[in-house]
Parts: sequence; C-alpha cells; structure tokens
Amino acid sequence: MRRRRLASAPPLPAAGSGGAEYIYAALATDGTETQEGVTADYQIEGSSPAAAGVAAASGRKVSGPSRPGAAAAFHALLRARERMLSRQPGVAEFARGAAATVAPTPPSVGDKRTFDVCETASCDNFVQSTATAKVVGQRVAIYLDDDAPSGGYDQADLDKVGALFDSQLYPIDNTAFGAESDLDNNGVVVVLLTPRVNALTPNCNATGSVILGYFFGLDLLPSEDHSNDGEVFYGLVPDPGNSACDISKAFANAFLPPTFIHEFQHMISFNQHVLVRQGSAEDTWLNEGLSHFAEELGGRLIPDAECQPAFTSCENQFLQGDVSNSFGYLDSLDTKFMIEPGSSTGDLSERGGNWLFVRWLADHFAATQPDGTELTRALVQTNRTGSANVEAVTGENFSTLLGQWQLANYLDNLPGFTATSDRLQYTSIDFRALYQGLFDAGGVDKPYPLTPDVVSSGSYTNSGTLHGGSGHHVSIVQQPSSGEVAFLLTGAGGAAALPTSVKPRIALARIR
Repeated sequence: MRRRRLASAPPLPAAGSGGAEYIYAALATDGTETQEGVTADYQIEGSSPAAAGVAAASGRKVSGPSRPGAAAAFHALLRARERMLSRQPGVAEFARGAAATVAPTPPSVGDKRTFDVCETASCDNFVQSTATAKVVGQRVAIYLDDDAPSGGYDQADLDKVGALFDSQLYPIDNTAFGAESDLDNNGVVVVLLTPRVNALTPNCNATGSVILGYFFGLDLLPSEDHSNDGEVFYGLVPDPGNSACDISKAFANAFLPPTFIHEFQHMISFNQHVLVRQGSAEDTWLNEGLSHFAEELGGRLIPDAECQPAFTSCENQFLQGDVSNSFGYLDSLDTKFMIEPGSSTGDLSERGGNWLFVRWLADHFAATQPDGTELTRALVQTNRTGSANVEAVTGENFSTLLGQWQLANYLDNLPGFTATSDRLQYTSIDFRALYQGLFDAGGVDKPYPLTPDVVSSGSYTNSGTLHGGSGHHVSIVQQPSSGEVAFLLTGAGGAAALPTSVKPRIALARIR
C-alpha cells in the first residue's frame, strides 16, 4: 500500500465547528517536451467526506481574434523543424560567420526581390514569390507580392503598419526579449505579404481556419536549402474575391500587427538561443507562451489611437485571442497539455495555457510590473530551453512552480479566500473579473472556466489521463465537525502508483 501512496497527500485534519474547504489538484509536472507528450492514466480516491463531483458544463469559447487550429498546427511544425535544424552540427556557426561587419545597406522602395516560401502547410516544398518593396522604414521593409490579388492592401495600409512596427512593435519586442540578428546586413526586418501564405489554408471558408503569417528559423541558416538568408517573416494578403477562402481587407489589416509582434518574438528567440549562444531552439510551449505574451504587451503598451478603429482598444485587438484561448484551456484542463508534445496539432487552448503560465511567471519573478521585462529577457537570452530554462531564471523547482500556478488558476481572486502566498494569485490581471465580464456580455456560458469537482460527503472516485503541465482539480468541502479526509492519487484502477517519469504531484491549499 505504501507504493500506491507515492502521490498521496497527508489526510486532511478533522474540521472544526465552522467546517473547512480545500482545493486539491493532481498534476503531471514533468517539463520535458517529447514527441508524443507526457501522459499517465490516473485514479483519485477520496473517503469521508466525499461525494461524486459534478463539473459544470463547458463554457463556449469567446468570439474574436484568435489563431485558428490550422495556424497553430503549422506553427508547431515550424518550431519542431527549427529545433531539429538548430541541433545539426555547424549550422549555427555558419550563420554567425555570415554576419557582415560593414554598415548595413537597407533596400529601397521599388526594389524587387524573389523569396522561397512554404508551398503547403507541411512545408515539404517551396515556391518562389517575387515582390516589390513598398515600405522601407527604420526597422522594417515591407514587400508586397507582385501577384497579390486585387482589392488588397493600398499604400496607406502598408505605411500605417510600417510606422506602427517602427514606433511600437519593434521597441516592445526588443525591450522585452532582446535583439534580432542582421545576417543580410540590411538593418531592417523584412516582411513579405504574399498570397502564398493564403494558399497554406486554401479552404478556410469551409474549415474556419486560416494561417495569418509565420517566421521560420530556416531563413537564419544560410547553409540550408531554401533559406532566404536573413530576417524575414510572412503574412497573408486580402483576397475578397476568393470563394474558397475570402480574406477581407479589414480582417487582414486587423491581424497584421498582432501577427508581426508575435512572429518577431520567434525571430528574436531563434537568434538569441541558436545564433548568439549556439544552443537549441526554444521548446514550443515556452516559445509560444512568450510570443503570446508579446501580444499581451502590444495590447497593454500601444496607445489606442494607433490600433484599428473597429476595436474599442488595443487590448481588444491584440488580446482577444489570448483571452479566448486561456478560457478554453481552463475549461478543459483534464484533456489539455500545457507542455504540449512535438506532435501537437496546435490546439488553441494549449496556447492559452502557455500564455497563462508565462503571465503568472512574470507576475512573481519580474521586478518590472506588469511588463515582466527582466524575466522575459532572461528566458530568451540563454542557451537553456524549456523547464530547465524556467528553473534557472526563477531559482525554483519546476514541479513546485506548476503546482502553485495550477492552484492560482482556481484561487485567483476567489471570493472569500485570502491567499497566504501571492503565488496563489495573478497580480497583473483579475481573471475572475475578466471572465465574469465575458459571461455577463454573453460571450461564454459560465462565469469562470475552471470548475473543479465538488465533494462533500460519501466516497469519491475519479479517473482520467494527466497531461504534461496540467491536471484535475477537486474542491473538498468538510462539513462542520466532520472527521479527517483521505485522498489518494494512483495509477489507473488504483492498483499501482503513477509512473515517476511523469513527476506526479499533488497541490493543495486551504480555502477556508
């Protein structure tokens, strides 16, 4: 029996005359990013008191900007390819040697250039795109594909987003994460807006999914075939006449700035991890968490006058997708990874978990609030990756951090609860009030997405699968003057302990 209790908590003491309540979370805390993901079948047994918990119905996702599944899956594929490429002997050294030592020479408006672009969402083949430089600013050069369909961006659209990149997006990312490389010695980041990006999701009307844009570290490895030998990221173009995937000009303009600030973090990360420090590209979960954090910074720091008039604020333009994704994650913790596998299909709710964890880390391990600059720069400017990176920057055990974070995901601003540690809260965003507002407006089906099983009498059993970084929450309510409560976490069927490889942990906090 002792072996079965490897992940059990000590019995909860008998309740006093006022009763008691606890939040209990069973978690898989191994931070290793594997191809198939860290999982383990589990069973939780509770006794005296415990009643069959009833989880509230799932809430509806918030409407508004988000990265649809096809886009997230494509990004996961690119991040996995980057890690593979970065681990090839000699590629990073070659890229470092390609850096010029003379004054940068930017392109000129009107210059033409041919790029290699992913032909399909599997990026197994490439197709060429010939484009013309339409904007050349201090930090960005925007090229528009010569074959872009009619009804697309006009010069005013491109001038506006170019000015926004120079004045807002570039300094926000540069301050939060560090410097990009300049392998092509042109002093600017190149953006290619091309229908080749639209073609990555050719039936977006039917699927409801569209790839908005991307960065691929291949472009920073000049020794590789199809590398564009410099700092390039890619975006779609309006195509309102396409019956299979009609992209309006308003939609494209709305998504360009969030796409730019998101993808630029990936570009900076690849430079800092791979080219500067000769390490591996960052794990997908942390890389994506930081890029979604970049979107949050855009929503926080850009003046509302700079954003699209269709939105009431920059927060709405940059953050609606992250809020929606985070609601989806907390609403389905039992079935979602936070440490998603290399084979991830790009579940948007997992991206929401990535963002929440980075947001929580910034709340508690950065002196500059709420922007978290010290933390984000330390996580990017290193050759460490994943959970080892987080442990080195925070000085804390990763399993401990995950337990505290998962408790905070329920306890954040919980009415009647006074936290004994600020780690059991988010300090920058009142998520309980945020989700309540969405519920009041009819955007979601319940006021808070994380609804643990509630147990108060009898016996309790629950079984399922733990996923890396995530788990199952139970609210244990002790009636006045009731006896002690024993809860046991085991493997499937209760006959054996969970495998130690998943680092099973129990996080527990008393609510009252």
